Amino acid sequence: MLYGYKKATASNPHPGRKIPIYLKTVPTLISALGLGILGAVAYPVVSYQLKDVKLFGNFNQGLLSPVYYESNANSSKEPKILSDLDYTKASSWFPGNTDSSLFSTQTHDDASIPDFYSISIPSLGLSDLVVSLFDEDLTKHLVQYPQTALPGSPGSPVIFGHSTLPQFFDPEKYTTIFSNLPKVKPGSDIFVKYNDKEYTYRVTSTIEVKPSELWVLKQNYNAKTIKVITCVPPGTTLKRLVVEATLIEN
Repeated sequence: MLYGYKKATASNPHPGRKIPIYLKTVPTLISALGLGILGAVAYPVVSYQLKDVKLFGNFNQGLLSPVYYESNANSSKEPKILSDLDYTKASSWFPGNTDSSLFSTQTHDDASIPDFYSISIPSLGLSDLVVSLFDEDLTKHLVQYPQTALPGSPGSPVIFGHSTLPQFFDPEKYTTIFSNLPKVKPGSDIFVKYNDKEYTYRVTSTIEVKPSELWVLKQNYNAKTIKVITCVPPGTTLKRLVVEATLIEN
């Protein structure tokens, strides 16, 4: 016989074996832990989406609308786009054309063009981040998109960097390096070291675009700017945040 019935009495209202108090709390603790983990993952995404919402239906997006952007670039010089969906590869970020040779077989004969240079964004605590001109592996460094201008030249170097949930940000890991990029403010400086020269770019705008909006890669050769791009909302690849800064002439 595995079970038996014992009648409750006034002196023993709960006959049989009692469940210890500490065991009764275990389900509650497990549930709270699960909800805490879920909240930690969801909060950065939700707060990013709602950060500029005001009460009573008054909305301030805080980002410039792409429709106000005007480019004078020659359409023949528009960068070509790849379609791979491995987001550790820069070619995945704006799917379109399938010319993978732009990243995989880049070579150059000009000895004055280095393979790498560096950028710093002091307001985000980022210093001397390596930018590659001749491969697309975002796990090892930042990547400049092919056929975009070199630093200090007319046009815009377009630089890609990985991001993830802000709580996983590590300035030593390029897979998380731009997790805090949405926090950058207009007026912040971006310093670029290229070929033994340092250039100062000042942030003028931030815009949020869909992966299909390829116009952000076009070059306006009437200005000297830089564009730094990562994925948003945090921890997703739904959209692209584009931070644009203008060269400050010394």
